[in-house]
Amino acid sequence: MNSATPHFTIVTVTYNCEKLIEKTLQSVLSQQMVDYEYILIDGQSTDSTMQIVDKYRNRITTVVSEPDSGIYDAMNKAVRLAQGKWVLFLNAGDLFCSKTILTTVYQATKSINAEVVYGDIKIWKGKKLTLKKAKEPCNIQRMHFCHQSAFTKRSLLTASPFNLKYKFSADFDFYKKCYYKSTVFVHISHPIAIYDMNGLSNQQRVRGLNENLKIVLHQDKGFKKLLFLVKLLFVINRVRCSNLLKST
Repeated sequence: MNSATPHFTIVTVTYNCEKLIEKTLQSVLSQQMVDYEYILIDGQSTDSTMQIVDKYRNRITTVVSEPDSGIYDAMNKAVRLAQGKWVLFLNAGDLFCSKTILTTVYQATKSINAEVVYGDIKIWKGKKLTLKKAKEPCNIQRMHFCHQSAFTKRSLLTASPFNLKYKFSADFDFYKKCYYKSTVFVHISHPIAIYDMNGLSNQQRVRGLNENLKIVLHQDKGFKKLLFLVKLLFVINRVRCSNLLKST
């Protein structure tokens, strides 16, 4: 790794994820490109997460383990420590799609004028790994890409830290703000990450969508606001009905 002036900063935030963290560490550290730093921010885990991290500590640029106020507080902390031009957040359990992802994105960031470069993801449907394309345009009622597939200029993240009043949707709030500030988003048609969905319960999904409602109310205007609110209310009701059916 080139920790002096890295092109990329990869961030992993952890808390009691002993069953997930090692595969993520191995995925990041197996990247063929070396022009990156790796920052791991732990919320003072009480399981064996940090013992696993310790096995790789000499290959991780920065490791911090201390209490925090949640995932977005930890992500803000990582940004303050970061030195890279571009930042990507890869959660515990998530993986890069290949060992050459950073090489691919490096070429893209060198050849295009962009402030956010985002790609596609892969998710498991049963035993099958399925491609999920990022949606456009950026300004919709929900995240149209996963932050695990988005390389964001560190300068943007420094200027506008994640809003800690949102526990599930601060990334949606951040990218929507960027959109309305005419930030340049560029989609590269390439899968970046294998997104781990095991940690997302339906109850968390409802809470996240409710936060999206607040963000839409705060940021969107006119017909867009009305349209996005209707769509979100429909999805929230559908998820709640699904939860009721599962509980009966």
